[in-house]
Amino acid sequence: MSLKNILTGLGRKILGGKKESALPATGQQQKQITYTPKPSQAQGQELAVKEITNPPVVLKKTKPLQMGDDMAPAFGSSTYDWIMRKGRGQYTADEWIDHLTSTRKVNFKVFGKPAQKTVRDQKRFKYDSGPFAGKEVNISKEELFDSNLAIFNEAGDLTGGLLFAAKKFGLKLDANEVGAMVKLNPINRLRPVELGTSKSAQESFDVAIKNMDTRLDAIKLKFRNDDDIVRIVGDAKTTIKGMKNGEINKGAFTLLRDELKLIKARPIVDQQQKTALNKLEADLNKAAAPLRTNKTKYQNESNYTLEGGKDYRETIFTLPEDIPTNSSLRNQGGHFTEIIGDTNNIYHVRFDTRFTPDGKKVFMINEIQSDVNQSIAKSLSKAQQLSGERRLNPFNAELELNLLITQRGKMLDNLNKAIDEQNFGSVNAIKKSLDDVNTKLRRLTARKDAYDSTFKDYFPMVEADSYGDHAVKYLLQKAARENVDYVAVAPFDKLSFRQGYKAGNERFYGYANGKGIGKKGKAVLPDVMSRIARFYNSKAGPTKISLSDPTKPYKKISNNEFVYPKDHPLKGKKIKSIYHRDAYAMQQPGFRFIESSNPGLYFDAFAIKVSPLMRNTQKTYKSQGGLVVDIFKPIRYN
Repeated sequence: MSLKNILTGLGRKILGGKKESALPATGQQQKQITYTPKPSQAQGQELAVKEITNPPVVLKKTKPLQMGDDMAPAFGSSTYDWIMRKGRGQYTADEWIDHLTSTRKVNFKVFGKPAQKTVRDQKRFKYDSGPFAGKEVNISKEELFDSNLAIFNEAGDLTGGLLFAAKKFGLKLDANEVGAMVKLNPINRLRPVELGTSKSAQESFDVAIKNMDTRLDAIKLKFRNDDDIVRIVGDAKTTIKGMKNGEINKGAFTLLRDELKLIKARPIVDQQQKTALNKLEADLNKAAAPLRTNKTKYQNESNYTLEGGKDYRETIFTLPEDIPTNSSLRNQGGHFTEIIGDTNNIYHVRFDTRFTPDGKKVFMINEIQSDVNQSIAKSLSKAQQLSGERRLNPFNAELELNLLITQRGKMLDNLNKAIDEQNFGSVNAIKKSLDDVNTKLRRLTARKDAYDSTFKDYFPMVEADSYGDHAVKYLLQKAARENVDYVAVAPFDKLSFRQGYKAGNERFYGYANGKGIGKKGKAVLPDVMSRIARFYNSKAGPTKISLSDPTKPYKKISNNEFVYPKDHPLKGKKIKSIYHRDAYAMQQPGFRFIESSNPGLYFDAFAIKVSPLMRNTQKTYKSQGGLVVDIFKPIRYN
């Protein structure tokens, strides 16, 4: 099977629909691409005729990050954009590796004698046009691994992926073929399952409840001399106010129904008014249904959720495909199993809406977690995660597998021929190459044994900073489209300390100043936010965030304490955290009045400001660097 057919078949199977063919350039086309004509009109005309007869490869270029599609996806790849810059010809695997990575010489000593080795580094480039003009990005080693385009061992040697097979068998690839691998990355097929109140559902409910409130005001005004109607309408409006504040349970609607019945039972209320009330009640029930049925799971878990937020939501990113090399074809993870169905739970993010002192809206992250990747990341070093030895990526592996199988057949024929000719030098060389191919085939077709701890399951975005970066960008895009002004993360000393001390939580969420363990160094999510802010011309840093809804001034105030453990840099020091267990618009027994201008209503959290540019396609994979040492150390490439 040709590479073209394999790519086309995979694309149709995974992406669905008929896909544009990625035709490899012929030798004649390659000649035309690289040909420099003499300053002769005749030769120029001759070349033009040849180009019409045998046109060169047409690159699938689009706007930045859109990966050859006219429709902008939610997430896209800067690596795809860099691949398209390679040009319209066919190139060897080594040429592609040189394009996708950088190398440098490192001097060292062996037994006191000078030596030198070549180290493979991360390639970086700048966009020269479009919305990201002048912005520097990197080619992520993790993206090359997740795409199964190129896999490197700890020494930086190419050991797997399509480019490995292409190099082994002397194949040349064009940019469309290489770009197709990036596009077929499983990260590009993640699906969000959103729980909680959507913007459209909330807007429909707000309209319905406003219409009901307006009609009740009109009835109260019209029959203002009827004390019974005025009293009953007042009771109904109180119920409506409770619904506005989130009280949309069955009991509230039953109460409203009974109050409306009393109004309609009054003899002076005509049929037109009764019909209007019936319609408004039906509209309100219909609008409230999505708010009641699309329920969240962990809103009331005080160890994991900071009370006081508005419009609490949960989003689970899933991959609804079998992962054949894993111990289980589909892993639902430890959370939301009964909600997401038969799919892979990659990670989830939980967040709510809060406010700044000047009334700006904030999405505040309560938690980002990947059940499936957490233990894998802990048990493997960075090099082991991406070397393809102990963590096998089966996606797009059919390309490499088919090439290896085809070549294996040819090698067996050559081996038999060499044996017949008693060419033992060739026999040994072919046998060595054949052993390499057989080892690779076994690795590509192996399935993880559930009882074998040597091999780990594969899911994209293995490291916390990778799925943390993806989650923040998802929220930034949602915030930009819902007119929310900031995305913030609840600091360790405000929420996650409630779970008891976990170094991972302190390192991941950090503090309001962006620091990590012991309030030193960089924390993961604040660092991710800072990098994203630089790319999108925004700002990130400590920001005042409300403990509860400023429009509800009556607060139920609570607090908790925490003492750092003995082996911690801050041992013996206490965290004293105030939070609002509840808030109401009307006075309640035991509640304290705190107006919106009171500084005590707010706490500090690390946040990133939303910019209009964030409405567009987000870049997959974090910017270069991070807290985990990568075997690719960055060097500049302009």
